[in-house]
Amino acid sequence: MGLFLKLQESLRKSFYHWRVLLNDEPFKKSLFLGICLIFAAYPANYFASFYNDVYTYVSVGDIILDNIPVYNMEFAFTWVVYGLILVVWLYPILFKPEITPFALKTFAFLIFLRSGFTLLTNLGPPVGFFYEGGKVGGAALADVLFKNDLFFSGHVAYPFLGFLIYKDVWIRWVLLVGSFLMAVTVLVMHIHYSIDVFAAFFITYGTYSVSEKIFSKLNARFKTKVKLYGWDAVQKFHL
Repeated sequence: MGLFLKLQESLRKSFYHWRVLLNDEPFKKSLFLGICLIFAAYPANYFASFYNDVYTYVSVGDIILDNIPVYNMEFAFTWVVYGLILVVWLYPILFKPEITPFALKTFAFLIFLRSGFTLLTNLGPPVGFFYEGGKVGGAALADVLFKNDLFFSGHVAYPFLGFLIYKDVWIRWVLLVGSFLMAVTVLVMHIHYSIDVFAAFFITYGTYSVSEKIFSKLNARFKTKVKLYGWDAVQKFHL
């Protein structure tokens, strides 16, 4: 019961913060830009992957994959990663509206970057590639799963970026563990080369760092807005 009340209180605060922030013109513009970028990034990623899958490319050796057997972790590869992505998007909307524009833009930048690398990296899937049309529990996901969109691993990068952006301890641990789980999953299923996995952490951190520098003033403005006019400030005023 105590946990439910805390959740209810957090949602009430978040709703109030949305009202405060949506009265701020820079926030509205930043949020609109973030939404536009993310809606452009996902189709770009899809079509880059689709284009690369039209062709058959040669597989190359990988010292790590050559020494581990293939395991079926398809449930984690599909449903667990979708659960992590859901957490990544719901968390700022429900609990931290002041960082929502930054999260949208940073994820969009990462997705655009991955789309470009996908087109530049013409490699076939690793030997032993575990792929059965993306069917898990009878649910066909083949239309959104590809074989040649290898560099870098989105399964690893997306939850790791959430870990970097969000500062609450519980969400950071969930996303960091999720990112490591995805790294293990795509390696033991031979879906990504080891360089796709290891590079994902470095590229993601670089993307976050650049984005944070670009938008640091806006981020500070929105956080200050919540601090001065948010729920806690109103409660103190009434006291």
